Amino acid sequence: MQKTFSTQEQQFKEKNLIAETAAGNGKSFEQLYQIYFNRLYQFIFHITRRQDSIEEIINDVMFVVWEKASTYDHTCRPSTWILGIAYLKALKSVEQSIIREDRAIEFNDELDYFPDKGVQSISQLEVSNWLEVAFDKLSTEQRAVVEMTYFQGLHYKEISEIMQCPEGTVKTRMFHARKILVKLLPELSERN
Repeated sequence: MQKTFSTQEQQFKEKNLIAETAAGNGKSFEQLYQIYFNRLYQFIFHITRRQDSIEEIINDVMFVVWEKASTYDHTCRPSTWILGIAYLKALKSVEQSIIREDRAIEFNDELDYFPDKGVQSISQLEVSNWLEVAFDKLSTEQRAVVEMTYFQGLHYKEISEIMQCPEGTVKTRMFHARKILVKLLPELSERN
């Protein structure tokens, strides 16, 4: 399940692309964008659970990379730096979504745009991928930890840097996420 993205050769290439981007090289920025697009798409989806805003968030992330490339200090892997930006942008999107949802309820707007996740039950969902359904039961922070660990191949130390919290907090979030997943997965596989 875990992928390896950070070979020494890949890190060197990405560091060079960031340095060239900092110098204003648009072609290098395009290459960096292409390298990270699919990875960011998956990462952001697993945090926000909304496909309608993923490309906008990716563009926001890559705009920050373009604007702040000169501030990349090589103390972490390029992927840690870029995923850190993506994590913060994704959290901001989730917060804005919640605010929009609250306002929609407050003003009796069309609620179809903002379904109440608490009302939906697993039996109402068409289950094509039980892991995706199980992910919906995790908190945003738990989904982020699972995504960064298993799908992005990051270590707890790197995740703690991205999430700006102690490594122990990351481990605790993973522990609780695993407990939830272990409980839900047999239940979902029986219904599938």
